[in-house]
Amino acid sequence: MKSLILVILCILILTCSANDSDESNKDQSIYNKNTLNDYELFTLANNFIDTNNLDLALIELDKLEVLFPNSVYAKKSILVTAYIHFLKKDYEKTRALAESFKNYYPGNQNIIYANYLEAMTYYVAIKKSNFSQENSLLALEKFNFILNAYPNSKYEIDIIIKIKLIKNNLASANLDIAKFYLDKGNNNGALVYLNEIFKNYSSSLSIEETLFLLTKIYYEIEEYELSKKYASILAYNFPDSVWYEKSYNVINNLVDINANEKWYEKLNPIKIFIQDLEKKSDYKLIQSIE
Repeated sequence: MKSLILVILCILILTCSANDSDESNKDQSIYNKNTLNDYELFTLANNFIDTNNLDLALIELDKLEVLFPNSVYAKKSILVTAYIHFLKKDYEKTRALAESFKNYYPGNQNIIYANYLEAMTYYVAIKKSNFSQENSLLALEKFNFILNAYPNSKYEIDIIIKIKLIKNNLASANLDIAKFYLDKGNNNGALVYLNEIFKNYSSSLSIEETLFLLTKIYYEIEEYELSKKYASILAYNFPDSVWYEKSYNVINNLVDINANEKWYEKLNPIKIFIQDLEKKSDYKLIQSIE
C-alpha cells in the first residue's frame, strides 16, 4: 500500500514538474518569437489600449521591458502599464508603479505624469459630501503640488478643472457639517465650518448659502457688524440670489436699505469669482501619456 502511494506521489510530482516546465517554455517563447522593435511594441500596446484590449497591451509592454530594458520606450512603458492598471481600477498597483518610476527616474521628463497618475487614484475615489473627505484632500494636495512644481504643463487645464470639482465637494461637505451643528443649536460649531468655506472655498457653488448662514448666525449672536459684512458680500456678488433675499430679511432692521442705492458698497464688500466648470463634452476623466 505504501509503495502504491509513493508511486502516485512520484507521478503527481513529475506531472506538475512537466506542467511547470511547459508553462515556463511557453512564457519564454513569447520573448524568443518576438520580431518587433521597441517602438513597434510600444505602438502595438497603445493600439491595444485604444481598442480596450488591456491584457494584450500588458503583454506587449512586458516584452518591451524584458527585451529592451535600456530603451527610452521601456521607461515610458512603466507609466503606460500604470495607466492600464488605472483603467482596470487597480489603483494600488497604479500608485506602486508611479512611485517606482519616480524613485528610479527622478529626472525623467515624464515624472510629471507619474505624479498625475498618483493624484488621479485619489481623485476617482472621492465620495459624496456626506462621507469622509480624506481622498479629496489627498487629491487636492497632489494636484496643487503638480501645478506648483510643473507650471504650464500640458496637464494644467485638466488639473485646474479637477481642483474646482474637488473644492466644490469639500465646500459641500463643510456646509453639510455646519447645518448639522445648526440643527443641534451649536452656532460656534457651525461657524467653524462656514468660515472654512469662506476662507478656502469662496469660489465654490456653496458660497451663497454659506454667506446667508454667516449673516443669520452673526445676527442671532448680536455680532451685527459681522452680519452686515457677510450680507453685503452676498448682495454685492449675488444680488439676484434667493439667499440674498433671505439675508435681506435678516438685516433690514440693521441698515437703511434704499432700493435705488447700493447700500452694500458702503461696507466695501469682497468680490467673489465663481469658477464655472468647463463643458463636460470637453472634459476627460484621465489623460494618457503620449
